[in-house]
Amino acid sequence: MILQENINLIKICFLLFALFWISDASAFYFNDTGLFDIPTAYIMSNGNFNFGAKIEVQNEKRKSLVIGTDFGLLNFAEIGFKGIKKDNKDYLMSDIKVILSREEGLLPAFAIGVDNVGEGKGVPDYELSYFAVISKRLNLPVIHILNTHIGIGNKRYMSDESIGKYLHGIFIGLGKEFILTHNDLRLQFLSELKSNNLNFGIKCLMKSGLMLNLALEGTNNGFKETRYHIAVGFTNTELMKEIAQSVELAKQAVRIANEERSEKNSPAGKE
Repeated sequence: MILQENINLIKICFLLFALFWISDASAFYFNDTGLFDIPTAYIMSNGNFNFGAKIEVQNEKRKSLVIGTDFGLLNFAEIGFKGIKKDNKDYLMSDIKVILSREEGLLPAFAIGVDNVGEGKGVPDYELSYFAVISKRLNLPVIHILNTHIGIGNKRYMSDESIGKYLHGIFIGLGKEFILTHNDLRLQFLSELKSNNLNFGIKCLMKSGLMLNLALEGTNNGFKETRYHIAVGFTNTELMKEIAQSVELAKQAVRIANEERSEKNSPAGKE
């Protein structure tokens, strides 16, 4: 059953890939913890990783191809490596993000990081850039849990025309997750604002770890210029959750067995 679902999703991925490839169409994240073009203050847990590929299409032409992987390190950092093909040239870069405080009560999570360490000097959307970001999950009426993110950065987070005179380099993101229990599918509807770019999209994550992400990027004050982004990948996050749950159940079983053995060996139990 799970195999059939995965086969069906793969077919959908190829169909969407073909549609986007013929459509009239940065350094997109498309990993477990980021949105599309902006980071969040959350990081992957130690031992978690993902890998995948992303294409960007504009005016019926492929603008870039990115193949990358990200992983969590010691529960305080997230590191990514990516190979980029843009304008018939190849680049190798890395991203680093460190969490300084975790979300707790009313306090948001806070992280700092650097994008595009490596060969991106002078390449639009892939220049070395620093950022700081805070993230908070809000429990609101009607819509319930809403993920909110706001941060500031330089280089790729800035443009000649920004959100406002005093908001140069500011980026904002929102995310809402839905869980379809019948199909073991997680859907995240996302929106973000960076410089003068407004992006919308969706992330799909299956229980098997297969990911499909789609985004529409509007540039130059609205959607005067439009880019399409599609990414397909795999993450072991769901698998690690299942392993952790299995380990916890095993510990509980051992604890219960030890308690029963202790009761039998006690004087009261022998009577």
